[in-house]
Amino acid sequence: MIEKKLKKAYLRSARSRMQIGIGLFVSICLCGLLVIGLSSYNFSESSNVSKIVPPKKVLRENDTKKIREEFKKTLQLYETEIEPRLQAAQIERWNPDAIFEISELKKKVMLNFSNGDYRIAIDNLQLLKSLTEANLEEADHIFEENLGKATSFLAEGLYVEAKFHIEKALSIYSQSPEALMLQQEIERLPYILPLLDGAKVARAEHDLQKEYDYLQQVIRIAPEHEVVNDRLTVLAGLIKRQKFEAHMSEGFVGIKERQAKETRYHYQAARKIDSKRAELSVLLDQLLELEKSLRVQQAVKQAEEAIRRDDWQQVKINFARAAEDEPENKTVIEGLRRANHVLGLRERFSQYFKNPYRLARADVRNEAEQMLVLAQAASSYSFAIKRQAEQLSEFMTKVNRFIPVTVISDNETYISVRSIGKVGLVLKKIIQLKPGRYTFEGARSGFKSKLVQAFIPYDQNHFSVQVICHEPI
Repeated sequence: MIEKKLKKAYLRSARSRMQIGIGLFVSICLCGLLVIGLSSYNFSESSNVSKIVPPKKVLRENDTKKIREEFKKTLQLYETEIEPRLQAAQIERWNPDAIFEISELKKKVMLNFSNGDYRIAIDNLQLLKSLTEANLEEADHIFEENLGKATSFLAEGLYVEAKFHIEKALSIYSQSPEALMLQQEIERLPYILPLLDGAKVARAEHDLQKEYDYLQQVIRIAPEHEVVNDRLTVLAGLIKRQKFEAHMSEGFVGIKERQAKETRYHYQAARKIDSKRAELSVLLDQLLELEKSLRVQQAVKQAEEAIRRDDWQQVKINFARAAEDEPENKTVIEGLRRANHVLGLRERFSQYFKNPYRLARADVRNEAEQMLVLAQAASSYSFAIKRQAEQLSEFMTKVNRFIPVTVISDNETYISVRSIGKVGLVLKKIIQLKPGRYTFEGARSGFKSKLVQAFIPYDQNHFSVQVICHEPI
């Protein structure tokens, strides 16, 4: 659990601090006798100070100078290295008596020096240094002890206790980066705990996304939480896998229900999550097969609708599209064959209809009769073919019937019809001709011959033509 991991991390830090504290405590114990001895001195009375100062000795000038320089060097070391630590420890806030003792002792040291008692001054300076270091060790011990407790309580999620001890630690070293950072973590604890509780509940409910969302909020508040960051990394992987599997599952359901659009959506979503998973190729193969099948199904359906509309050009287009996906499909093969047959018949019919008078020729008429036999089967599924066949039969009947043609002349002009026969000298005569184009020729002695072009329509029941040679030679 995240809370347990946090606690372990904080406890490890606390243990290291406590080990340092124990070392400092041992040092304090070693200096205990010296501190107890110092407590018996009354530095405000010169008589007491004199008790600890060794009796004066007669010093040579060189010795005096040497001791004086040693004192100055030791004092400088004390003031540059030890006194700043004393100020940083803020001892006056939690042990004013100790600060008073230290201050008085330093005054005595300086008085000894100013009086020329260098030997006494240097001994008292060493005593001052020991007293100061003992108090600093005590400050370190108090600081480390409270820092450790604050860390421990933070790991346990106990805000009030953690806050109490971090404030106590900061009362010793108010500028400690470690303590200030820990204080920031503690101050965020009231905001983090509800989120961690929510994540805990979500994890118990196996709601990965909900747990992830809670922990994301924790990280936004406290980005330094390594345990939470580690859990988020794990959750991201689990959620990714969960989403991938969900899309794959939905994709295969789509295959089963023949829903290509939904299946492609889930395939693309799964591929976006993890494009290297082997399952994707399986789903893709099935998807492509489904899409091909649906395309064929749709093309065949559109072709059938075109058949009902008797639109065989569209029938051919749709079956050809289906053949691209399933060239061996029997329905598609038969559909294409029938479409080509119907379109071929319609084209041949149209050729007859362009010049129906050709049907008067025996060879053309025989071909047309064979066409009508071929069209019988197609007429059952194409109304247009049936109508064209009927129209062709009608044309064949009309262009092969004889139409009465009245030939009018002057009974002096000899009339004949080229390629047909003679009419003779007539005033008016009715002959029988099939529809079509004819050339009537008139001849008369002493007059220019005359040619008359006549076109007999197949849709008329009678026709007349006048042929008279009236232009003299």
